[in-house]
This record gives sequence, structure tokens and C-alpha cells, in this order.
Amino acid sequence: MDSLGRPSYLRAFDDFLYKPTYFFLCGGLTVLANVCGAELFTYTCFVLIALYLFLFGRDLLPIMPLVICSYIAPSRENNPGLSGDSLFSSANGGIYLVFLAVLLIIGLLYRLLRDKTLGRMAFLKCKRMLLPGMLALGLAYLLSGIGSAQLGKVVWQNLLFAFIQAASVIVLYILLTGSVKWDQAPTGYLAWTGMCVGYVLLAELVFIYFRYHVIQNGVIERALIYSGWGHYNNIGALLAMMIPFPFFLTGKGKHTGIFYISGLLFLGGVLFTCSRGSILCGVVTYLASYTVSLLHSRHARANAAIHIFTALAILAIFLLFSEDLLRLFRTLIAHRLDPAGRDKGYFAGWQQFLKHPVFGGTFYPIEYPLFSWSTSEAFVSFFPPRWHNTVIQILASCGIVGFAAYSFHRLQTLYLFFHRFQGKKTFALISMLTLLVTSMVDCHFFNVGPVLFYSMMLAFVEKRLD
Repeated sequence: MDSLGRPSYLRAFDDFLYKPTYFFLCGGLTVLANVCGAELFTYTCFVLIALYLFLFGRDLLPIMPLVICSYIAPSRENNPGLSGDSLFSSANGGIYLVFLAVLLIIGLLYRLLRDKTLGRMAFLKCKRMLLPGMLALGLAYLLSGIGSAQLGKVVWQNLLFAFIQAASVIVLYILLTGSVKWDQAPTGYLAWTGMCVGYVLLAELVFIYFRYHVIQNGVIERALIYSGWGHYNNIGALLAMMIPFPFFLTGKGKHTGIFYISGLLFLGGVLFTCSRGSILCGVVTYLASYTVSLLHSRHARANAAIHIFTALAILAIFLLFSEDLLRLFRTLIAHRLDPAGRDKGYFAGWQQFLKHPVFGGTFYPIEYPLFSWSTSEAFVSFFPPRWHNTVIQILASCGIVGFAAYSFHRLQTLYLFFHRFQGKKTFALISMLTLLVTSMVDCHFFNVGPVLFYSMMLAFVEKRLD
């Protein structure tokens, strides 16, 4: 929208939305919601910012942190998977949240219909390289279970779950690719979003440790590590995905040490989630991101002091606290590579695929009672337990059709990163690979939140970094 003639305070607010300080506001409101149970206040603030963008904003890029922060905002007491009386139930705050959602939809439609530059036909005609693969994957989700006896029992639940999964991949990608003035977008905006999310997750994790006494008798009880939106595996995987983004920022500005320390803190947070898959991927992600940052930025290579400090800090912690650390992580070490029943689930998922090879046997397991962390029957009936492996999940739920569509989508994403390859794409690539690898031992690709970030990241890479 044209800013000429607008009051100076509105122009200042416009500028604020594209600066790092904006992420402090988003992060602070998210932590407030998670720690103090102030979700309604936080969501209201987020919606007001979004409505401002829809009505007056330059473009919709600033919704990026709002989307992912909204996902990680719920407090432990309002976890819908554990309580049917959470904030999200209609008896409590559910009706108000629906009202906010309606306002968002109306505001967005107004912007798209009114804006001649980013809306109307310009929005529809925007080139979207990844859209064919995304639509194919979404369609495969919706076709899940055709021909299986199970579909008749869960047809509406299956369609709703499939629609949510498809929307999480497609909607934000379509919206952002066409509603942002990409030639004016800061190249570090995605990285600052990742920084914001990483520090919010760290704050939530610290709060969980102190408020709920996670360390008992010198041992971490990881079963106590959960928040309003997920438990230790979810926190660990999403935090591991954020590790590359501080390293992207090491090539910008003079204070690169802050970003190296941030990457180290994110890795430390992943360790303290005690999520084995996230830890294994997080360590590799950290090392890869650190190495790429040294290759990517001469300024980063020149900052020898921070590299020496990082190495000495890691060494000192290991030498001084090795016994304490071993005791803390005793349970994690004792389990080592124990699959925790996943191998049986993989076999059962493969058997479901063999029985229904074309379209799968729906997203709702037919004969194998998969473990569900949720204790709310209403939540499980809406959000089924999953197979803890992306390939098995797609084969069991969507069959060969789903796997072919996923492969098409995956080839398109890899082409996006590797054609006209540039170093600045590498950090987003590492983040994407972290999601994909952790999803081979868990169900993160079907947990909505990580895929919302993934969808926005792909839009950013295609339109700003390609």
C-alpha cells in the first residue's frame, strides 16, 4: 500500500515490522502466553497486528513470526491433548478464538480483493515453482484410504485430518509467495524468525525445568518435559530446525559473536529436551551450520576469538561437569538406540500398506493400536496417532499414490535448493533436512507446526534467496 501522506507514527510502525526489534515483541508475547497462560491476550495482539497488515501494511511478510509463534504459544495447562477443558474448547476460549479467526479471514480477503499490486489477478498469476508438487501431495492426502473398509468408519475424520495436513503444506506457501514485495524483503527476515522461535523455545524449556521440577534426584525426568503444544520430541525437533538461522546472520553486521553463542545455546537446549532423534540431528545440524558459516562469510572467519571461546566453553563444560552431566542424562544414555517400540509400529504400518497398496488404509490405524501421547479421547479422534516415520506414514495412510506425490514434491524442493545454488540457501536447506531426518524417527512432518514453518521457508527461499 502507498505510504505517501500517511502519519509519521504509522510509517515508523511499518518500519518496525521489518526490523529485528519486531521479533522481540513477537517472542515476548509468545513467552507471556506460554508461561502465564495469557494465550487470549497474545492471540488478540497477534490478530491486531495481522489486521493492520491486511488493511494498511506494505505486504504480508511480517505474518511469518506470528504464524509459528501462535503454534508454540499455548501453556501447559491448556494442552488440548491432555485436557478436554482447555482454552481451545468451546466452553472456555474456543468461541473467542473462532471469532478471531473469522476476523483474520475477512481482513485477508479484503486485502487480496483491494490490493491491485499484490492482490486480485496479480496474486493468482504469481509464479509458484513448488505448487504442482504441493497440490499433488495435498490431493494424495485427501484420497487417503479409498477402497479400504476402514474409510467408511472414519471418512469425515480422515478428510478433516487430510485437509489440515494439506493446508499446512500449501496455504502459507501460496499466501506468502504472492503477497510479499520480495524485492524489498530483508534477506535476513527468515533467519530472524528462526532466531525468535529458537529463543522462545529456550525460554519455554527453562520455565518447564524450573516450574515442574524436571530434574529429580540429579536425573532428568524427560516425561515431565512438555508444554501446551507438544512434548520433548516436538520441542527438540523444532529447536534443532532453528539452529542454522543464527549462523546465517553471522555474515551480517559486526556482532557475529551473538549469533555463534545463540547457535550454541540452541544446541544446548536440544540436549536438554532429551529427545534422542533431535539430539543426533541437532549435533550434525550445528556442526554443518558452523562449517558453512565459516565458508560463507569472511567476516565470520575473521572473528577468531568467538571460535576459540566456543571450543573452550564446550571443553570446559565437559571436563568440569562430566559426572554431573552423565548423571543428568542417565536415562537417555541407558536407552541408547532402543527404538521404544517404533520398529513394531513400522512393521505394522508396512503391513497396512501391503493390504491397501494404492491409496493406503486412511490416517487412522486399522489393526495396530499405535501409542498416543494424548489422554483426551476427543483430541485423538480428531488427531490420530501416527507411525513415527514419514515414509511409513505416507505408505500406510496414502499408499503408492501418496508416496509418488511426496517424491514429486521432494524432488521439486531439492531442485529449488540446488539449481542456481548459492551459499545463502544452505542454512534453510540444513533446516529442511533437519525436519526431514527427525521425521524418520518421529511424526514431525505430520505435526502441523513444523510444516507451517517449512511452508513459509520454502516460499522465502524461492522468492528471496533463489
